[in-house]
Amino acid sequence: MKRVGHYLILYIFFLTVAGTSSVYAAETNDLKGYIKDSSSGEVLPYANIVLIGHDRGTTTNTDGYFILVNAPIGELEILISYIGYETKTVQVNNLSNSKEVLQIEMISKDLSVSGVEVVAEAYEIFKSSDRISQLTLSPRALQVLPTLGEIDIFRSLQLLPGISGIGDGTAGLYVRGGTPDQNMVILDGMTVYHVDHLFGMFSAFNAEAIKDVQVYKGGYPAKYGGRLSSVVELTGKRGGDIRQFTFGANLLSANFSLETPILNKSGNWLISVRRSYTDLIQSAQYNSIFEFISGEETVTNQPNQFGGGPRGGAFQQEIIPSFYFFDLNSKLSLNPTKRDLVTFSFYSSRDYLDKSRDLQIEGGFRNIGGTEFDTRIDENLTDWGNIAGSFRWGHQWSDRLFSNILISNSLYTSDYERELSFSGSNTIGIDDSTGSARGLGTFAQNENNDVNDLTLRFDNQWQAHENHKLEIGSFLSEVQTDYTATILDTINILDIHSKSRTSGFYAQDEWKIHPRINLTLGFRSTYHDQTNRFYNTPRLSFGMRITGNLKFKGAWGQYNQFINNVENENVLQGSNDFWLSADENIEPGFSEHSILGLTYENRNYLFEVEGYYKTMENLLEFSRRFQNDSDYLNYFFFGSGISQGVEFLAQKKFGLTTGWLSYTLANVKHTFPKLNNGEPFPASHDRTHELKIVGSRKFGPWTLSSTWMYATGNAYTAPESQYFLEMLDGEQLSYIHVGEKNTYRLPDYQRLDLSLSRKFESEKFVWNTGLSIYNVFNRYNVSYRDYDLDVSPIIVSDVLMLGFIPTLSIKVTLR
Repeated sequence: MKRVGHYLILYIFFLTVAGTSSVYAAETNDLKGYIKDSSSGEVLPYANIVLIGHDRGTTTNTDGYFILVNAPIGELEILISYIGYETKTVQVNNLSNSKEVLQIEMISKDLSVSGVEVVAEAYEIFKSSDRISQLTLSPRALQVLPTLGEIDIFRSLQLLPGISGIGDGTAGLYVRGGTPDQNMVILDGMTVYHVDHLFGMFSAFNAEAIKDVQVYKGGYPAKYGGRLSSVVELTGKRGGDIRQFTFGANLLSANFSLETPILNKSGNWLISVRRSYTDLIQSAQYNSIFEFISGEETVTNQPNQFGGGPRGGAFQQEIIPSFYFFDLNSKLSLNPTKRDLVTFSFYSSRDYLDKSRDLQIEGGFRNIGGTEFDTRIDENLTDWGNIAGSFRWGHQWSDRLFSNILISNSLYTSDYERELSFSGSNTIGIDDSTGSARGLGTFAQNENNDVNDLTLRFDNQWQAHENHKLEIGSFLSEVQTDYTATILDTINILDIHSKSRTSGFYAQDEWKIHPRINLTLGFRSTYHDQTNRFYNTPRLSFGMRITGNLKFKGAWGQYNQFINNVENENVLQGSNDFWLSADENIEPGFSEHSILGLTYENRNYLFEVEGYYKTMENLLEFSRRFQNDSDYLNYFFFGSGISQGVEFLAQKKFGLTTGWLSYTLANVKHTFPKLNNGEPFPASHDRTHELKIVGSRKFGPWTLSSTWMYATGNAYTAPESQYFLEMLDGEQLSYIHVGEKNTYRLPDYQRLDLSLSRKFESEKFVWNTGLSIYNVFNRYNVSYRDYDLDVSPIIVSDVLMLGFIPTLSIKVTLR
């Protein structure tokens, strides 16, 4: 490690000398400024700036600031583009020794003259980056896409090549063969551990509070670490120079946002709140969603083969659950000086589910001891969510050097409690003060999972030279995870507590070797106290412009993950998943990415192909079924995986008709020595083919949009045969032979969605209304297959995904 530090110091010294000498080599001056929204004054992060005629460009940082080092003296022309805004060309007179800071305002594509159809050059919903496997998503443009009721950032990302959702019931992202927990999701520096609402139906991020989304599908830069698959970085809105109110509602939820300048416009404050009212109004849409998630059907007084009670039958009751979710975003931004920016961000999201019920039937109940009761009480409560906060101080030491100090704390909790009991006993039993009998047919189960993440970061960006942009930083993080699962109040199934600390540094140089060739070299070193090891991960990416429109790109890198998300086998019985820190028993995950791509882009169209090969080690699989030969604690298995594929993208960027077509051919194989006889098997989220078509057409103030998806069915394991053994006492025992893991496939998935939206403007208000239709043709897509093993022959049932669902939405903005 000392040798690496010495090399880094020498490298910085070389860049300093090179940057100093270049100032005197020609008549140049740094060109710098801010990119802002013309109507609100809010800064625009990650905008692209190109110096026309000089094969040079840059991007704004998170504060909307850019600098073109050593730009030529004289009349210059720069081209600025930002997704969702009209592309703009600006004439600049770059004077020698000028200290001018440009203030460039971009016009939103939504700000068209009333009644006039404006066809401007403006990127639509997403924009592919010059860097391989990176793209930008515009949350403000998502309202034109079909939805289930909510403008959904993560579900929109699932429409892009290489990113899957594996079905209707998840807003999680499966990126290039990875699982959702292998994505680093960051909001204003805060790591978010739970990213969805309603058991995965909607993402937990309110699009009204998000300004920019950066996605790295692989080969991501050295400043990011801690995950194996991808990075999704969300930047919250700061607010601009004007006060703005926004209200929106649909059939499931409502939201409210306020943006306002404060302290004589030296600061800004934003607050955004969203809440569902599904606990108050249970629409047909909500009932359809919940029935799909739970897999429950309404069956009353349905007898089966079990004796189970005094009448020799079973009683099954429809459960009408009480459920709601909410989230809150708040961000306070202050500019104490022209070179300082201080932000305080807060984020909270929560889901509550109450499936409690009191069941009474004529004649009452009888437990296994023969005691009769009037009422069966089922207390069934679940709540889960995030609460997080961050403080960031950004300081501009000079035009070329910036530093950020970030302190963040992220807490994820999930609590599940269920207790079954009786009340109103007709005989003497074990009663408590409430009249409930406990211990007689009573069952209690509790699951609790907590993650507490405290992180300190120090990031620096230095434009050392016109051909070198250096990023150096350090970090310290402490993550504590606790997971407990008990039954009957006292019997522990699992009780795992862990605290781990990681610390380290990173360094990266974006080097313009030639006007047509860029090379990014990066290195990240992380010390993990639980394993007492340094994990050194080099990174490399390049871009080579073959012609004016054709570019060859690639990336290679190594990545580690020090926390694992474990999926529960039953969504509604306990937490959906839980987190565990890596330690001496659960090794940190490791992945290596190799990516190559070719891009052809002109003014109107983008054609892109990327191929990837990814290896994964120290993967974790969990099963509640007790396994004596498991790798750890009778429930955990360790293995490895390989993911490979090729992605194709064709996009029409500008005009009245826009959209894209993407196709992915992929393969994901896992190998667990103690599962499937040690033979490789397809991962549960493996999809060989995925085809997605997204289109949007403008008709004046109206926009008609559609999305169509086709995918290979998910892999699953199925029982192949059943046989019976007759015991000496005449009793028959049933045995099920299960086939090899994930050798079967569900039917292929298809779905067409449509939406029609309209914008109305007045002097004081802007109205956006929309009608969306989910699964227009009501296609029966299969979520999973359910097997009833208690009868012969075995009954196989297809549990279907969501059918035809229309929804309405409205959004009002006060000017």
